[in-house]
Amino acid sequence: MEFSYRFSDSEIMNHRDLFYCLIIASHELAHWTNAHTKHSDKDDLDSKAIETWADFFGTRLLFTGITYGARLQEIILKLRTPVFDISAQHALLEAYGNALRCVYENVFKRADASSKYPSPNERVRICGAGVTSFFYRLFGKMHQGMSIFSLKKTILEPFGDLDFFKDDIGWEEVSEISRRTIDIHLKLKQGRPLITPGIRQEYNQLIGTHYLGHEENAIHRERLQDAIRQWGIEV
Repeated sequence: MEFSYRFSDSEIMNHRDLFYCLIIASHELAHWTNAHTKHSDKDDLDSKAIETWADFFGTRLLFTGITYGARLQEIILKLRTPVFDISAQHALLEAYGNALRCVYENVFKRADASSKYPSPNERVRICGAGVTSFFYRLFGKMHQGMSIFSLKKTILEPFGDLDFFKDDIGWEEVSEISRRTIDIHLKLKQGRPLITPGIRQEYNQLIGTHYLGHEENAIHRERLQDAIRQWGIEV
């Protein structure tokens, strides 16, 4: 993986700075973990599908890293503040949300001119979905309180000044990107159980690269939607 010197020279003074770097690094690591360089895009929708998955999967990589990575935890503790000591988990989610806003301003908006990337707003929503996906996989179920709280801290509060949920992508394009994401990663598996077999078994539920087919994905999505409907939210 290669990073620009501007990114590599970034100074980390607090948890927001740390998450800013981790969001970018995890996106690139997601490309590597899923062997995206072995896929040749046939059009811009292929590119969007791959970048969408790198944002989503990269977010799960990031939160897996800070949850289980000893070296990352050392850095987090070195940057601790009195607020962090009072509420570490909540403080980290807030720091992630503030960092995501910085990435939105400095990275996502700059890439908006390219048709190969999702819109900046959409990319933030994808990252937010990645956060809830991590907690879903960590707890083994859709945890209503944690899901809502994490979205509040990572999207609703840091992006509260923006008309952030304005529809900027049609459902047909969403469906096509979803279909291509499945097709691309099933092809990259080449019939193997995983794209990247070196991931330790205990982390496969969080960041494993075993992918379901279209029918299995549809069933899985419907189960998640049913769980959310039970919270009184129509999806």
